[in-house]
Formats: sequence, structure tokens, C-alpha cells
Amino acid sequence: MNESVQRMYVEEPAKRVPVLYDVDVVVAGSGIAGSMAAIAAGRHGARTVVVDRFGQLGGNMGPGLWGGGTLHLSLTKGEKDDLADLVCRNGMGGIPDEFHRRAVFARPNADAITDDQRRELEEAHMNVPDLRLGTGGGLSGYIVDSFVASHVLLEMMDEAGVETLTSAYAADPIMEGRTVKGLYVETKSGRVAVKAKVVIDATGQADVACRAGAAVINITRPNLGLYFALNRVDAEKYFRFRDANAEADPADLEWAKRTFTSEKNEADPYACPPHMLKAARKAYEAGEFEFARKVGTCVISLVLKDDHFRDGLAAGRTGTVGEIDFADAKGVALMEREHREHVYRFATFARNYIPGFEDSYLLLTSPFLGARGGRYLQGIRPITGDDVRAGRRFDDAIYPFSNGSAKDSCDVPYRSLVPKETDGLLAAGRSAFVYGPNFRSRYSAMLNGQAAGVAAAICAKDNVQPRNLDIKKLQKALLALRCPLGTPERLKELGLA
Repeated sequence: MNESVQRMYVEEPAKRVPVLYDVDVVVAGSGIAGSMAAIAAGRHGARTVVVDRFGQLGGNMGPGLWGGGTLHLSLTKGEKDDLADLVCRNGMGGIPDEFHRRAVFARPNADAITDDQRRELEEAHMNVPDLRLGTGGGLSGYIVDSFVASHVLLEMMDEAGVETLTSAYAADPIMEGRTVKGLYVETKSGRVAVKAKVVIDATGQADVACRAGAAVINITRPNLGLYFALNRVDAEKYFRFRDANAEADPADLEWAKRTFTSEKNEADPYACPPHMLKAARKAYEAGEFEFARKVGTCVISLVLKDDHFRDGLAAGRTGTVGEIDFADAKGVALMEREHREHVYRFATFARNYIPGFEDSYLLLTSPFLGARGGRYLQGIRPITGDDVRAGRRFDDAIYPFSNGSAKDSCDVPYRSLVPKETDGLLAAGRSAFVYGPNFRSRYSAMLNGQAAGVAAAICAKDNVQPRNLDIKKLQKALLALRCPLGTPERLKELGLA
């Protein structure tokens, strides 16, 4: 970038901005945390507006096409002892649990659900095989569930009286001193104002908190990814090819070691799958396709997963190794275009080189890059990996967290949602989480958003700042939602039983 351009500024003239809404709570972002927050606030009597840059609700689970993982890892049958591998052994409860059940029942194959399965699903925290969000229940999992999830979230918001302002961009916060009083929102009608008693930052990158001057931390290795799907794939033919070529040629492996980066992430940019390696080498040497795409100091990789082949579709996602600064608009824009270009070139490569893909074409990609890190709020008491490993407990617990590998879980403190100095603001979801243990898992983000929404509604009703919230009032409201705050013994310790 030209240095003289970096130092150039223009004066933005002062102007009056029309107020589109004057409400109790405004939520910036309708991802999984923001949606839960908006529904929770609405159900607890708060006049609520949710603002989102897309026309489809759900974020990662909606227009983002899930991008990997599932929701069901958080659900347990309760009577089982072998729960160590489950992410949330206490289940979800509350609005997230209701969302899961309603989404399963809203699927196009819901008429195949048996009476016994229905009874199990109608009991909180139940994990019913083959009826898990993210699997599609035998259909094209992520794609089907993305639209189902968006529909159910919109339905639940309508029932809660939540106003949805979509295709709109949450811009600057409205500030009075250090207190956030609402949001300026860019819309097709121009800039408008949404006044609110409490603003919830569910942008996934703590955008509102950062612009409000709240302390944030920027994680520069966020592992960006883009979900995509190809159509007209002959899965049986592809799997026969894969199985017949499971062992890569040693010469091709040596070539891969010389050619590809030695770093790894979940999508493994070190090399392509062994069965594709010979074809990848041919395409690379012909100047047609680079399986591990180098962009500056980053490497973009790509993976197809076996359980993403259904109904003629083959789906996968990209991954990133390297540092990306989410405060750098040009850098983020570059990664957006390069990920999309990588997917398109892969689709061409697969059609030309990979058996089973001869008639395939790129059907769709998610409209934004997902990220596992980036900016997050530095709250009054952030939760850390050390807290999980130590099994720490907090008097202001809003739900328990376990990353699956820990023998115990730790409490997530309400203070992790509250800025150190800025008032009128709460963070929810990934905006409130440090990158490390799997805090940004969907079950955790939803429970987190639910707590933020209930807290915001209480603050608006009691006319108090989030930092001055009566924590017992919040915890009792969460318990009434069947949110898992802890064991009966733990509830006694908290004075809640």
C-alpha cells in the first residue's frame, strides 16, 4: 500500500441520523450466539432488534453452510457413563435445546422420525442417532440443515417479537462518553440509528466493542475457511478410486515434501490426500492447480470429507495456515478472493483429473469466510485454557464448559461478557472468547448467547448497566430455562437450590 495514501484523511461532515428503532436491546449479528441472544431477550420481555449483514439468519449455521462439525456433540442421554468424549456432558437445555429439536422436526425427512425417536428428542439433552444437526438426517447434511436452521431461527424470533434488520451493516456504536447507547446501521435507506439500552456484540470479531473503545485482543492465526459443494459427483466411483490408491507413490510423496509447506492445520495443507497426490502433481507441473495455495505468508488448503458425499453432492471446506490481521480490511478482502479462487480451481482440477468428478461442477460456496479466531473482548474476567484444566468455579457462572479432553469442566463467568470499562455493552459468542480451547463450539456459543440475551433483558428492565447486574437474578432465569449451571451440589454452593 502506498504510504502517502495511508496517511490521507477526509473530513466527514456532521449530520443528523434518523432513528429507525428505539428499543431495549439491539444485537449486532444473527449468528448462532446472536440469534440465541435475540430470542432470549425477546422472550424475557425486551423490545429487541437484531442486525445482520446477510439476508439469511444463522451465521455459521445458516448462510455459512455449517462449515464442519455438528451440534449434537453437546447432547447426552444422561444415564450413560461413557461421556468423556462429549463436549458438554451436561447438555444444552433452554433455547438452544429447543432450537435443535425444532430444526430436526423441520427437516424435509421429518416424517421418517419414529415415535420413540420423537419422544427422545422431546426430552432435554437427548442425543438421538441419525437425528443430529449437521448430519442432515440422511440428506445432504450441511446444505439441508443450513436452510432449516435459518427458517427455524426466523420462526423463533418472530414468536419472541424480535425485529430483524437484515441486509444491513452494524457500523459505529452510538456513544455518550464511555457508554454505548445503540448502533449506527448502514442500510439501503442510508445510515440509520438504532437506540438501545443494551447492545450485544455478536459480530464474531468484537467489531462493536473495538469501535466503542473497549479493550480487545487480536488473535492473528484465526484459521479461516470457506465451505463449498460440488454437484453431479459419482460418489461410488470416487470411493473406489480412493480405496485403490490409498498408498501414495513414494516419489510423489517426496515431491510433496519439497513442494508443499510443512505446517499443518485441520485441513492439512502439508499435502493433498494420498489418492489425489499423483493427479495433483500432474496439475501442478502443468501450471493448472496448486493444491496448497500460497498467499503471502499464508497457505490455503482444502479438504473433502467422506461423510459429505450425499445425493450427488460432494462438499468440503478450505483452511488457512498463517497470520491474518482482521483489522486489515485489504488483507481480509485478499483472503476472501483467494479462498474462492482456490475452490473454483479445485472444482476444475477435480473434473479433469479425479474419477467420479468428470461431470461435476461447483454448485455453491458460503458467502463469507468462517474463522476460529480474530478479535475478542477482553472482559472483566476472560475465560482461559488454564481455567478449564484447573476446573475453576465462579460465583457468576452462566454455564459449565468442557472441551471434551478435560476430566472436569470449568464455569464460564458472566464477567467474561462484560467490558472492563465500557458500559451499555455485552459480548456474545466468539466475540467473547479467547482462541484456544474449544470455547467457540456451537453449543458453547449458543449457551453464551442465551445468557447474554437474558442478561440484557434484565438490565433493560431494571435500568442497570451490565456490570451492575444482579447475578442471582440472571442465574435463576437461566435455571428456569433448564440451562445446565451445574450439579445439584454446585447449585447449592451458588445458593440456587
